[in-house]
Amino acid sequence: MLFSSYGFIFLFLPVTYIGYVLAGGLASVRVRQAWLIACSIAFYGMWNPWNLAVIGPSIAVNYAVAMAMRDQLRRGDQGQRAASAWLALGIAFNVAFLGYFKYKNFFLESTNALFGTDIALGAIFLPLGISFITFQKIAFLVDVRTERVKDFDLGEFLTFVFFFPQLIAGPIVHYREVVPQFQATRGRGLTSTDLAIGIALFSIGLFKKVVLADGIAPHANAIFAAGDRGETLGMLRAWMGVMAYTLQVYFDFSGYSDMAIGAARLFGIRLPMNFNSPLKATSAIDFWNRWHITLTKFLTNYIYTPL
Repeated sequence: MLFSSYGFIFLFLPVTYIGYVLAGGLASVRVRQAWLIACSIAFYGMWNPWNLAVIGPSIAVNYAVAMAMRDQLRRGDQGQRAASAWLALGIAFNVAFLGYFKYKNFFLESTNALFGTDIALGAIFLPLGISFITFQKIAFLVDVRTERVKDFDLGEFLTFVFFFPQLIAGPIVHYREVVPQFQATRGRGLTSTDLAIGIALFSIGLFKKVVLADGIAPHANAIFAAGDRGETLGMLRAWMGVMAYTLQVYFDFSGYSDMAIGAARLFGIRLPMNFNSPLKATSAIDFWNRWHITLTKFLTNYIYTPL
């Protein structure tokens, strides 16, 4: 179910929002949380039920590893080494999990090309959003180990993992950023400001996706298809194709991010900005500080800086 689909805009999102509001006013906090988790799981399962069958065990393993680390850290200095071992195990599991589903055939194809082997490539089911979900779970485990996240429970963990606006393609969020916001809304509820800002951001993203990205796509596709057919492309036409595809990708991805941020704001949650006019960048470094900002921060904070 795409964010730009009629089913999402006129059915799923309103039903989820109204149910969330009613649960906050008429039921307990746990009911409200359970409603959002159930709707988010349904959203993910609507794409393909096999998504849940694959991602579910991975989520269970990560939660178990996080609990083991928390128990060790509560022992003080005696548990530090064991906690680090659990972290290493959790990261290894996530990297292997992502590598198998997303890159197994890529590595096998590369091996065949380099060494002339004939290793058979099998069809592998690729769960939606596996990269984003895996990155967030790695960040969560690291935050537990460094004690930036000290307290968590299953309900909050599932809300963090499955929260539908950021589930498929980000932005990449962190437990310590999102869960406290859910906790804060328990006392004050949702506001008209959240509703207005959420609808505005979602509408801007929808315009980027449906009008701009989808409107540019046929022109980019036509030029690339001509190249595939062996037609000679003049310099002007070739550059038009390159620029059209660049704008298509930008408006599609940034539009999706805007819709995700807007949908989350309806529930009182502020997701981080993911794009900041990247085509205005004056250098490669400036570009990556503006394009997919949350991925750049993840790579910097959890891979580059530690190494």
